[in-house]
Amino acid sequence: MNYSEKSSIVPSTRPKKALITGVSGQDGSYLAEFLSAKGYNVYGVDKSFSQLPHETKNAISQLHEIDLTKPVVLKKIILNILPDEIYHLAAYHFSSQLDGNSKMSFVPFNAINLVALNVILETIRDNLKSCRTFYASSSHIFGKVDQYPQSEYTPYHPESLYAITKAAGNELCRFYREYYDVYTSVGILYNHESPRRSLSFITAQIAEAAAMAKLGLPVKLTVRDLDGIVDWGAAQDYIRAMWLSLQQPHGDTYIISTGVPVQVRDFAQIAFNHVGLDSNNFIFQDKSTARKESIPYIGDSSKLRNECKWSPEISFYALVVEMVEAHVRRLKKQKINLTQ
Repeated sequence: MNYSEKSSIVPSTRPKKALITGVSGQDGSYLAEFLSAKGYNVYGVDKSFSQLPHETKNAISQLHEIDLTKPVVLKKIILNILPDEIYHLAAYHFSSQLDGNSKMSFVPFNAINLVALNVILETIRDNLKSCRTFYASSSHIFGKVDQYPQSEYTPYHPESLYAITKAAGNELCRFYREYYDVYTSVGILYNHESPRRSLSFITAQIAEAAAMAKLGLPVKLTVRDLDGIVDWGAAQDYIRAMWLSLQQPHGDTYIISTGVPVQVRDFAQIAFNHVGLDSNNFIFQDKSTARKESIPYIGDSSKLRNECKWSPEISFYALVVEMVEAHVRRLKKQKINLTQ
């Protein structure tokens, strides 16, 4: 056997290529760093990279700045990169800002949350059947649930434009998986936080309030519902679940959650206890908000744990402390910059 014959049967040793939409977000940035550490060449897609952490930029081979409300551009990018894995994490708006009374156009929700996904799946079907796709869905697809905890078999009852398009995305993935043999996995993500969570989320607001109080800054935060029950996990754990879901023999749908119910007041108490203060002196209940008893979003992730051998590694306590310390560092840095 000559050298050329030998080389033709040697498996390719090239690094895997991964494309991440929404790479500037909390999940996208952590995922980019995670995959880069595993030896992937990582390609990022987002509308803007102004908020991309410096360490994430160092982990990415190429950045593509595009408007995903015009997702047809995605096809050209995919065909140029020929990725082994695609993670569609980009989404129009987050569910905490939306409700049944929202007067927002359906068009951007549809374009980013659903049409962009369709472009990805159709491009793979026609040109790149070996590529595997992960779709980031949300627990809000369940709407007003009547069971606790929720599983992959819980019926959908979406009650916002965000949730409607996410539920449709789940079904689109199932359709391509069953009828076109496209490898696609769906992660139904429950609340997950990190030091990179934006201040539009209550967890980041509480963590920042604790940091401000520690530094002697005036702070008073009013929240909608201190008794609200949430299934909170760490983003760093959840992006690992995303990757594991694409390493299985076949694509599937998985609940990604801790399954542990905690109250908003638990988050506040841990945050302020960490800095040696009482949360009751800084965090207050909005008295105009009537408490509505309802079944909380708590996920049963046993399928993910059993099939993908996943389990969370960051405790709720450690997550809260990490977020508070990150805000302390940020505020100190801002103070130094202001005094210079």
